[in-house]
Amino acid sequence: MKKIKIPTHNFFNRSLFYMANLFLIFSIVIIFSSCGKKGDPTLKSYEKPETPTNINALKRADEIMLNWSFPTKKESTIKGFSILRSSLILSNGKEEWADFEKIAFVDKKARTYIDSSIKENISYKYKIISQSLRDILSNESNVIQVSFVKLPEPPIQLSYRIENDKQVLSWLETVPNSTYNIYKSNIRGIYKSGKFNKNPVKGNSFIDNLDINKISCYTVRTLSGNEVIYESNHSQEICIDPKELIPSKPLNLQAATLSDSVILVWEGASEMFVTGYKIYRETDKKKGFILIGETRVPTFTDNEKASTKRNYRVTAIGPAKEGPPAEIKDIIYIKPR
Repeated sequence: MKKIKIPTHNFFNRSLFYMANLFLIFSIVIIFSSCGKKGDPTLKSYEKPETPTNINALKRADEIMLNWSFPTKKESTIKGFSILRSSLILSNGKEEWADFEKIAFVDKKARTYIDSSIKENISYKYKIISQSLRDILSNESNVIQVSFVKLPEPPIQLSYRIENDKQVLSWLETVPNSTYNIYKSNIRGIYKSGKFNKNPVKGNSFIDNLDINKISCYTVRTLSGNEVIYESNHSQEICIDPKELIPSKPLNLQAATLSDSVILVWEGASEMFVTGYKIYRETDKKKGFILIGETRVPTFTDNEKASTKRNYRVTAIGPAKEGPPAEIKDIIYIKPR
Protein backbone atom coordinates (compact mmCIF):
# COMPACT_ATOMS: atom_id res chain seq x y z
CA MET A 1 0.00 0.00 0.00
CA LYS A 2 1.34 3.42 -1.03
CA LYS A 3 1.84 6.02 1.72
CA ILE A 4 0.53 9.52 1.06
CA LYS A 5 2.77 12.36 2.23
CA ILE A 6 0.98 15.37 3.66
CA PRO A 7 2.48 18.62 2.35
CA THR A 8 3.21 20.15 5.70
CA HIS A 9 5.02 23.06 4.15
CA ASN A 10 1.78 24.36 2.50
CA PHE A 11 0.02 24.37 5.87
CA PHE A 12 2.93 26.22 7.43
CA ASN A 13 2.98 28.77 4.61
CA ARG A 14 -0.75 29.36 4.90
CA SER A 15 -0.36 30.01 8.64
CA LEU A 16 2.34 32.55 8.00
CA PHE A 17 0.15 34.18 5.37
CA TYR A 18 -2.79 34.49 7.75
CA MET A 19 -0.59 35.86 10.54
CA ALA A 20 0.96 38.44 8.23
CA ASN A 21 -2.47 39.61 7.12
CA LEU A 22 -3.68 39.88 10.69
CA PHE A 23 -0.60 41.87 11.63
CA LEU A 24 -1.12 44.20 8.66
CA ILE A 25 -4.76 44.81 9.54
CA PHE A 26 -3.85 45.40 13.18
CA SER A 27 -1.17 47.92 12.14
CA ILE A 28 -3.58 49.78 9.87
CA VAL A 29 -6.13 50.02 12.69
CA ILE A 30 -3.50 51.42 15.05
CA ILE A 31 -2.29 53.96 12.49
CA PHE A 32 -5.78 55.22 11.70
CA SER A 33 -6.83 55.33 15.32
CA SER A 34 -3.69 57.28 16.23
CA CYS A 35 -4.28 59.62 13.30
CA GLY A 36 -7.71 60.33 14.70
CA LYS A 37 -6.10 61.53 17.94
CA LYS A 38 -3.18 63.54 16.57
CA GLY A 39 -4.38 64.58 13.14
CA ASP A 40 -6.67 67.43 14.18
CA PRO A 41 -4.07 69.53 16.08
CA THR A 42 -1.62 69.09 13.23
CA LEU A 43 -4.16 70.30 10.71
CA LYS A 44 -5.21 73.16 12.94
CA SER A 45 -1.65 74.36 13.19
CA TYR A 46 -1.82 75.03 9.44
CA GLU A 47 -5.01 77.07 9.70
CA LYS A 48 -5.03 80.85 9.44
CA PRO A 49 -4.79 82.52 12.84
CA GLU A 50 -7.39 84.92 14.20
CA THR A 51 -7.48 88.38 12.62
CA PRO A 52 -6.78 91.45 14.82
CA THR A 53 -9.88 93.62 15.18
CA ASN A 54 -11.09 96.97 16.53
CA ILE A 55 -8.08 98.95 15.38
CA ASN A 56 -8.04 102.56 16.52
CA ALA A 57 -5.39 105.27 16.60
CA LEU A 58 -4.29 108.28 18.61
CA LYS A 59 -2.34 110.97 16.75
CA ARG A 60 0.07 113.36 18.44
CA ALA A 61 2.48 115.84 16.93
CA ASP A 62 5.37 113.39 16.81
CA GLU A 63 3.81 109.90 16.98
CA ILE A 64 0.82 107.70 16.20
CA MET A 65 -0.35 105.14 18.76
CA LEU A 66 -2.23 102.10 17.43
CA ASN A 67 -4.45 99.87 19.56
CA TRP A 68 -6.23 96.64 18.60
CA SER A 69 -8.06 93.62 19.98
CA PHE A 70 -7.11 89.94 19.86
CA PRO A 71 -8.45 87.00 21.92
CA THR A 72 -6.14 86.25 24.84
CA LYS A 73 -6.96 82.54 24.65
CA LYS A 74 -5.61 82.49 21.07
CA GLU A 75 -2.20 83.95 21.96
CA SER A 76 -0.68 80.45 22.23
CA THR A 77 -1.35 79.90 18.51
CA ILE A 78 0.63 82.89 17.21
CA LYS A 79 4.13 84.38 17.28
CA GLY A 80 2.99 87.98 17.16
CA PHE A 81 1.68 90.78 14.96
CA SER A 82 3.01 92.50 11.85
CA ILE A 83 2.33 96.24 11.59
CA LEU A 84 1.94 97.46 8.01
CA ARG A 85 1.87 101.09 6.89
CA SER A 86 1.14 103.05 3.76
CA SER A 87 1.71 106.77 3.24
CA LEU A 88 0.13 109.32 0.95
CA ILE A 89 2.80 110.38 -1.56
CA LEU A 90 2.99 112.76 -4.49
CA SER A 91 3.54 110.88 -7.78
CA ASN A 92 3.54 112.60 -11.17
CA GLY A 93 1.82 115.58 -9.65
CA LYS A 94 -0.91 113.42 -8.07
CA GLU A 95 -1.39 112.16 -4.54
CA GLU A 96 -1.32 108.37 -4.36
CA TRP A 97 -1.20 105.82 -1.57
CA ALA A 98 2.06 103.86 -1.53
CA ASP A 99 2.06 100.09 -1.15
CA PHE A 100 1.80 98.78 2.40
CA GLU A 101 5.14 97.96 3.99
CA LYS A 102 5.93 96.09 7.18
CA ILE A 103 7.35 98.54 9.71
CA ALA A 104 7.40 96.39 12.86
CA PHE A 105 6.73 92.97 14.36
CA VAL A 106 5.49 92.95 17.95
CA ASP A 107 5.01 90.29 20.61
CA LYS A 108 1.81 88.23 20.78
CA LYS A 109 0.88 89.85 24.10
CA ALA A 110 1.08 93.36 22.66
CA ARG A 111 -2.08 95.32 21.89
CA THR A 112 -0.39 98.68 21.34
CA TYR A 113 2.23 99.99 18.94
CA ILE A 114 3.69 103.52 18.79
CA ASP A 115 4.94 104.69 15.41
CA SER A 116 7.53 107.38 16.11
CA SER A 117 8.90 107.47 12.56
CA ILE A 118 6.12 109.60 11.11
CA LYS A 119 6.79 112.78 9.17
CA GLU A 120 5.05 116.11 9.47
CA ASN A 121 2.25 116.93 7.00
CA ILE A 122 1.91 113.27 5.88
CA SER A 123 -1.21 111.08 6.09
CA TYR A 124 -0.88 107.35 6.85
CA LYS A 125 -2.85 104.12 6.67
CA TYR A 126 -2.28 101.09 8.90
CA LYS A 127 -3.35 97.47 9.06
CA ILE A 128 -2.29 94.59 11.29
CA ILE A 129 -1.79 90.87 10.57
CA SER A 130 -1.23 88.06 13.08
CA GLN A 131 1.38 85.38 12.34
CA SER A 132 0.98 81.74 13.44
CA LEU A 133 3.66 79.48 14.90
CA ARG A 134 4.09 78.02 11.39
CA ASP A 135 4.42 81.52 9.90
CA ILE A 136 0.95 81.45 8.38
CA LEU A 137 -0.57 84.91 8.13
CA SER A 138 -4.09 85.86 9.14
CA ASN A 139 -6.49 87.81 7.02
CA GLU A 140 -5.76 91.51 6.98
CA SER A 141 -7.40 93.64 9.63
CA ASN A 142 -9.47 96.65 8.79
CA VAL A 143 -7.47 99.61 7.50
CA ILE A 144 -7.38 102.76 9.59
CA GLN A 145 -6.43 106.08 8.05
CA VAL A 146 -4.70 108.77 10.10
CA SER A 147 -4.96 111.96 8.09
CA PHE A 148 -2.83 115.03 8.49
CA VAL A 149 -4.94 117.60 10.33
CA LYS A 150 -4.21 120.53 12.59
CA LEU A 151 -4.13 119.33 16.18
CA PRO A 152 -6.36 121.04 18.77
CA GLU A 153 -4.93 123.56 21.22
CA PRO A 154 -4.19 122.43 24.79
CA PRO A 155 -6.15 123.90 27.72
CA ILE A 156 -4.67 126.80 29.68
CA GLN A 157 -4.49 128.15 33.24
CA LEU A 158 -4.45 124.89 35.16
CA SER A 159 -5.25 125.23 38.85
CA TYR A 160 -6.24 122.98 41.74
CA ARG A 161 -8.12 122.99 45.00
CA ILE A 162 -8.36 120.50 47.85
CA GLU A 163 -11.80 119.24 48.87
CA ASN A 164 -11.71 116.85 51.83
CA ASP A 165 -9.78 113.80 50.56
CA LYS A 166 -9.87 114.87 46.88
CA GLN A 167 -7.73 117.12 44.72
CA VAL A 168 -9.69 118.85 41.97
CA LEU A 169 -7.95 120.04 38.78
CA SER A 170 -9.50 122.84 36.72
CA TRP A 171 -8.56 124.56 33.45
CA LEU A 172 -9.82 126.97 30.81
CA GLU A 173 -10.96 125.41 27.56
CA THR A 174 -9.42 126.67 24.32
CA VAL A 175 -11.79 124.50 22.23
CA PRO A 176 -15.38 124.60 23.56
CA ASN A 177 -17.08 121.30 24.44
CA SER A 178 -13.88 119.28 24.05
CA THR A 179 -12.84 116.09 25.80
CA TYR A 180 -9.45 115.58 27.46
CA ASN A 181 -6.77 113.11 28.47
CA ILE A 182 -5.11 113.53 31.87
CA TYR A 183 -1.47 112.56 32.43
CA LYS A 184 -0.11 112.07 35.94
CA SER A 185 3.40 111.62 37.35
CA ASN A 186 5.13 111.62 40.72
CA ILE A 187 8.22 113.25 39.17
CA ARG A 188 8.14 116.78 37.79
CA GLY A 189 8.44 116.92 34.00
CA ILE A 190 8.57 113.13 33.43
CA TYR A 191 5.47 111.33 32.11
CA LYS A 192 6.39 107.76 31.16
CA SER A 193 3.01 106.10 31.69
CA GLY A 194 -0.01 106.48 29.49
CA LYS A 195 -3.07 108.56 30.15
CA PHE A 196 -4.39 108.45 33.70
CA ASN A 197 -8.10 108.52 32.84
CA LYS A 198 -9.86 105.42 31.48
CA ASN A 199 -12.31 107.34 29.29
CA PRO A 200 -12.03 110.83 27.77
CA VAL A 201 -12.80 113.50 30.37
CA LYS A 202 -15.72 115.80 29.63
CA GLY A 203 -15.87 119.34 30.97
CA ASN A 204 -13.06 121.45 32.38
CA SER A 205 -12.24 119.66 35.64
CA PHE A 206 -10.97 116.33 36.94
CA ILE A 207 -11.12 114.82 40.44
CA ASP A 208 -8.37 112.60 41.84
CA ASN A 209 -7.72 111.10 45.27
CA LEU A 210 -5.51 113.18 47.52
CA ASP A 211 -2.10 111.62 48.23
CA ILE A 212 -0.32 113.22 51.18
CA ASN A 213 2.74 110.96 50.88
CA LYS A 214 4.12 112.05 47.48
CA ILE A 215 3.95 114.79 44.92
CA SER A 216 1.30 114.60 42.16
CA CYS A 217 1.98 116.36 38.84
CA TYR A 218 -0.49 116.68 35.96
CA THR A 219 -0.72 117.82 32.37
CA VAL A 220 -3.87 117.86 30.22
CA ARG A 221 -4.31 117.33 26.45
CA THR A 222 -7.31 118.33 24.32
CA LEU A 223 -8.90 115.64 22.12
CA SER A 224 -10.81 115.68 18.84
CA GLY A 225 -12.04 112.95 16.47
CA ASN A 226 -13.73 109.56 16.96
CA GLU A 227 -12.17 106.43 15.45
CA VAL A 228 -8.91 108.35 15.13
CA ILE A 229 -8.25 110.58 18.14
CA TYR A 230 -6.19 113.71 17.52
CA GLU A 231 -4.49 114.87 20.72
CA SER A 232 -3.01 118.30 21.41
CA ASN A 233 0.38 119.01 22.87
CA HIS A 234 0.48 118.89 26.66
CA SER A 235 -0.72 121.81 28.72
CA GLN A 236 1.36 123.55 31.34
CA GLU A 237 2.30 121.28 34.23
CA ILE A 238 0.74 121.67 37.65
CA CYS A 239 2.08 119.89 40.74
CA ILE A 240 0.46 119.31 44.10
CA ASP A 241 3.17 118.93 46.72
CA PRO A 242 1.91 117.72 50.13
CA LYS A 243 4.69 119.72 51.77
CA GLU A 244 3.10 122.89 50.45
CA LEU A 245 -0.44 122.13 51.57
CA ILE A 246 -1.59 124.65 54.18
CA PRO A 247 -4.66 123.91 56.31
CA SER A 248 -7.34 126.53 56.74
CA LYS A 249 -7.88 128.39 60.02
CA PRO A 250 -9.92 126.54 62.67
CA LEU A 251 -13.40 128.01 63.02
CA ASN A 252 -15.54 129.00 66.03
CA LEU A 253 -12.86 128.74 68.69
CA GLN A 254 -14.47 128.98 72.13
CA ALA A 255 -13.28 128.68 75.73
CA ALA A 256 -14.94 127.50 78.93
CA THR A 257 -13.22 128.43 82.20
CA LEU A 258 -13.34 126.24 85.28
CA SER A 259 -11.79 126.76 88.70
CA ASP A 260 -8.82 124.58 87.82
CA SER A 261 -8.66 124.52 83.99
CA VAL A 262 -9.71 125.99 80.65
CA ILE A 263 -11.46 123.90 78.01
CA LEU A 264 -11.05 124.95 74.37
CA VAL A 265 -13.31 123.70 71.58
CA TRP A 266 -13.53 124.51 67.83
CA GLU A 267 -14.82 123.08 64.55
CA GLY A 268 -12.81 120.24 63.07
CA ALA A 269 -10.88 120.92 59.86
CA SER A 270 -12.57 119.98 56.58
CA GLU A 271 -9.26 119.03 54.91
CA MET A 272 -8.47 115.33 55.19
CA PHE A 273 -4.74 116.02 55.18
CA VAL A 274 -4.95 117.70 58.61
CA THR A 275 -3.26 115.40 61.13
CA GLY A 276 -3.98 117.36 64.31
CA TYR A 277 -3.85 120.75 66.05
CA LYS A 278 -1.32 122.80 68.02
CA ILE A 279 -2.39 124.92 70.97
CA TYR A 280 -0.49 128.06 72.04
CA ARG A 281 -1.01 130.18 75.18
CA GLU A 282 0.08 133.72 75.94
CA THR A 283 0.15 135.01 79.52
CA ASP A 284 3.08 137.39 79.13
CA LYS A 285 3.35 139.81 76.21
CA LYS A 286 7.11 139.77 76.40
CA LYS A 287 7.33 135.99 76.12
CA GLY A 288 4.57 135.83 73.53
CA PHE A 289 2.69 132.66 72.59
CA ILE A 290 4.15 129.39 73.87
CA LEU A 291 3.22 125.92 72.59
CA ILE A 292 1.44 124.08 75.41
CA GLY A 293 0.18 120.96 73.64
CA GLU A 294 -1.13 119.10 70.60
CA THR A 295 -4.30 117.15 69.98
CA ARG A 296 -5.78 115.07 67.18
CA VAL A 297 -9.36 116.09 68.01
CA PRO A 298 -10.92 119.59 68.04
CA THR A 299 -10.83 120.05 71.80
CA PHE A 300 -8.11 120.68 74.39
CA THR A 301 -7.96 121.09 78.15
CA ASP A 302 -5.45 123.53 79.65
CA ASN A 303 -4.92 122.34 83.22
CA GLU A 304 -3.36 125.59 84.41
CA LYS A 305 -5.75 127.72 86.45
CA ALA A 306 -6.93 130.85 84.66
CA SER A 307 -6.20 133.14 87.59
CA THR A 308 -4.88 135.82 85.23
CA LYS A 309 -5.98 136.76 81.75
CA ARG A 310 -4.50 134.78 78.90
CA ASN A 311 -4.86 134.46 75.11
CA TYR A 312 -4.98 131.25 73.07
CA ARG A 313 -4.11 130.31 69.52
CA VAL A 314 -5.05 127.09 67.73
CA THR A 315 -3.56 126.00 64.39
CA ALA A 316 -4.28 122.97 62.19
CA ILE A 317 -1.31 120.77 61.26
CA GLY A 318 -0.78 119.77 57.61
CA PRO A 319 1.68 117.23 56.15
CA ALA A 320 4.52 119.73 56.62
CA LYS A 321 3.06 123.12 57.53
CA GLU A 322 0.69 124.71 60.03
CA GLY A 323 -2.26 126.77 58.91
CA PRO A 324 -3.16 130.27 60.09
CA PRO A 325 -4.18 130.50 63.76
CA ALA A 326 -7.59 130.99 65.29
CA GLU A 327 -7.39 133.23 68.39
CA ILE A 328 -9.40 133.87 71.50
CA LYS A 329 -8.37 136.59 73.97
CA ASP A 330 -8.73 137.72 77.57
CA ILE A 331 -9.71 134.37 79.04
CA ILE A 332 -9.94 134.41 82.88
CA TYR A 333 -11.79 132.42 85.50
CA ILE A 334 -14.54 134.34 87.26
CA LYS A 335 -15.83 132.68 90.38
CA PRO A 336 -19.61 132.36 90.23
CA ARG A 337 -21.55 134.21 92.93
